[in-house]
Formats: sequence, C-alpha cells, structure tokens
Amino acid sequence: MNWLSILGDIPGAVATYFNKRQEIKAEAQKRKDEFEDAIHKRRIELIAQGLAADASWELEQIRNSGWKDEYVLIVLSVPLVMCFIPGLDTFVLRGFGVLGQTPDWYQWLIGVIFTAVYGIRIWRRQQSDT
Repeated sequence: MNWLSILGDIPGAVATYFNKRQEIKAEAQKRKDEFEDAIHKRRIELIAQGLAADASWELEQIRNSGWKDEYVLIVLSVPLVMCFIPGLDTFVLRGFGVLGQTPDWYQWLIGVIFTAVYGIRIWRRQQSDT
C-alpha cells in the first residue's frame, strides 16, 4: 500500500464529503420550502372555501329567515323609539325594571335568542377574517 496514494485521496474524499453534505442540506431546505409553500397554498384554499361557505350560509339564512329577524328587530326598536316620545319613557323604564326582576335563566334565554339571530353572522365574519 502506498501512503502517497492514500494521502492523495484524502483531499478528494473530504471534498466529496462536503459536497455531498451541501447537497443533502440543499435538498432538505428544498423540501422544507416546498412544505411551507404547500401549507401556504392550503391556507389560501381554506380561506377561499370559508368565504364561499360564509356567503352560502348568509344566502341560506336570508332565504329561511322568515319573520323572526324582523320580529326581533321590532322588539328591540320599540323601547328605543318609546324613549323619545314624551310620556312613554316611563313605561320603558318601568318595563326594564320589571324585566330586571325576572329569573336569570329567562334573561339569559332572551340574550341567547337575540345572539342566535344576529350574533352568528358577526361571529362567522370574525372567524373568516382570522
């Protein structure tokens, strides 16, 4: 065995090692970049699907809303309007005083109903923005 031939192969082997190591790192970085790109594309797809679903949900709600949305709006508006009519403001104050004496579960139920009618739209819009 010739020591010079062995020593002569060391620089080539070292160069080959470092070249291979760089190739492996470059390939790993490429896979990482492709993965992040795929995640980004999927997020864009999900956002687009979410917006389409929201629009579809809104249209379905409009078709099925019937009279309940109008009823809730009227119920909420009557006390507001009465506050600006002289003499009727006392009825509004008295009514809310009595409403304040109703059981907690009833007050929660009223809040949940109003939230169900109007709050879901707001919540869905906020979810689609994130």
